[in-house]
Amino acid sequence: MARVKFGKVTRARRKRWIKRAKGYYGLKKSSYKKAHEQVVRSMAYAFVGRKQKKRDFRQLWIVRINAAVRPFGLSYSKFMNGLKLSGIEINRKMLSELAISQPSEFEKIVNAVQKALNSPITKSTAKPLVAPVKKEVEVKAEAPKKNIKETTKEIIKDEVDSHDFLKAMEAKYAANLEEEAKHEAAEKAKHEAALAAAKDEAEKVAIKAAQEAKKAEKAAKLAAMSTEERAKLDGSDSITEARSELQKHANKIRSLAPKENKKVAEANLRDMTKKELIKYMKDIRDLLKK
Repeated sequence: MARVKFGKVTRARRKRWIKRAKGYYGLKKSSYKKAHEQVVRSMAYAFVGRKQKKRDFRQLWIVRINAAVRPFGLSYSKFMNGLKLSGIEINRKMLSELAISQPSEFEKIVNAVQKALNSPITKSTAKPLVAPVKKEVEVKAEAPKKNIKETTKEIIKDEVDSHDFLKAMEAKYAANLEEEAKHEAAEKAKHEAALAAAKDEAEKVAIKAAQEAKKAEKAAKLAAMSTEERAKLDGSDSITEARSELQKHANKIRSLAPKENKKVAEANLRDMTKKELIKYMKDIRDLLKK
C-alpha cells in the first residue's frame, strides 16, 4: 500500500494562518507558532470589538441627536418620547445623519415631535399621577456651643484639680518621697564634703568627673531597664493609683510649663513609673513657682 503524505495539507494550513498574520510585528508574521497564537488572540479581541463598536456608535448618535434638538428647547429623552408619540419610526443613525446633512428635514421632524408633545395625552397612554409622599425629617437639636469663657473656666478647673491631685499624692506618699529626698540630700552632702576636702583644683576636677561618670552610669543602667523593673526598684508598686490617672494629671500640668524648656516638653510620660510621674509633676510645679 502506498504511503500517504500530509506535508502538502499541513503546509497549506500553516500558510493560511501566516496569511492571516500579515502585517504583524516580528515573528508573529513569519513563525507559525507565534502567528497562530497572535491570530487566535486577535480574533478574540475582534469579537469583543464588534460588540463594543455597536455601543460606541449608538452613544455617538445619541450625543449628536441631543446636540441637534437642544436649540429647539428639547432634550434627547423628550425628543425620543415625542418621536414615539408622533408615530415616526426612524432609527438613531438616520436621525443623526439628517441632523448633519439635512437640517431642514430634521427640523420638520422636530416640529412634528413638538406637536405630539403639546397635544393632550389620551387615557390609554397617560400614566396615573401619584402625589409624592412627604417624609417627615427629624431635626436633631444641636448641642449648645460652649463659649470661650466656659472653656477657659474648664481649663482652669482642670489645672486646679491636677495641683490638688499632686498635693494629695505628696501627702499620701510623703514617707516614700522623703526617703528618696533624704538619700539624694545625703549623696549631695557627701559630694560637697569631698570637694571641700580636696587639696587643689585638680583634685576637685577629678571628684566632679567621677561624680558625673557615676551619674551617667546610673542613668544608663536605668535606661536599659524596662518600666516594670524600674517600678520595682523605686517602690512604685506601693502606689495604688492607676498609672493612667497619674499620666493624665502630668499631661495637664505639663501644658502649663514653658515650651522653651525642652527637658520638660520632650519627656516621654509613657516610659515613666508612677513615682517618676509624681516627681515629674513636682519638678514642673517648682519650675512654675520660679
